[in-house]
Amino acid sequence: MEDLIIEGTNISPKVSFEPNRNLLEIGGYSRPENVRDFYYPIISWLENYRKATVEQVNLKQHSEPVTFKFKFIYFNSSSAKFIYDIVIELSEFQRAGVPLKIYWYFDEDDEELREAGEELSDMARVPFTYVEIKQQ
Repeated sequence: MEDLIIEGTNISPKVSFEPNRNLLEIGGYSRPENVRDFYYPIISWLENYRKATVEQVNLKQHSEPVTFKFKFIYFNSSSAKFIYDIVIELSEFQRAGVPLKIYWYFDEDDEELREAGEELSDMARVPFTYVEIKQQ
C-alpha cells in the first residue's frame, strides 16, 4: 500500500500513514471547513489498510503491531465525530486479531484533551496509552 501523507495547516491536521512501517500518525489542529471532505479519504484509506493487514495476519505474514498515534493540539466538535470514526475503524483492526497500539498525546496542561481521548477510548472499547507532553 502507498503511504498517505497530508501536510498539516493551521486548520487541518498532519497525516502520516506509513503502512510499511506499521506507523500511522495524525496530529495538530483539526478544524477544517469541510470536515467530511478532509476525513473521508483518511477513513477510506484506513479501511483498505485494515483489509490488507487482516489478510496478512491470516496468512501469518504480519506479526508486528500497528501503531497509531493521535497527537492533536486541538480539534473542534465537527472533527470529533470523524476522529471517533477513526477509533471505531481501529477497533475493527483489534477485533480481526491485528496487534494494535494506540497512543494519545496531550499537553500536560490540557486536561480536556486527555479527557477527550479517554471518552473516545471508552466509547469504542479500545485501550489507549496516554502520553503526557511536558512543557519545556
